Amino acid sequence: MATPKNVANPKLYAKAKAKARAKFDVYPSAYSNGYMVQEYKRMGGKYKGATGGEVTLNEKKSDLNKDGKLSRYERKRGQAIAKNMNLGGTVMVQGRGCGAIMPSKQKKTRVPSE
Repeated sequence: MATPKNVANPKLYAKAKAKARAKFDVYPSAYSNGYMVQEYKRMGGKYKGATGGEVTLNEKKSDLNKDGKLSRYERKRGQAIAKNMNLGGTVMVQGRGCGAIMPSKQKKTRVPSE
């Protein structure tokens, strides 16, 4: 199998792959691939592409009741919108309370694509 395009260090990836092949009888398998990824990261390997970067929250827009303070719900809603601003689409934000909330009762916020 070829090295994926999102691997930052192909030589290190090949070493991790060789380690996984030597350790497991069956390759490729879910266990061997998981081990290979862990070993690659342990060796200092990184992946290119999408990162879980920081989300910039617009506090002025997130403050729904205009009291100058953000509640937990407003903060969570604002972060969900900020994450999906590039993608556009519908964001699911659960309301207050404990436990799971039925999908029909979840609040939906429409995020326009820019």
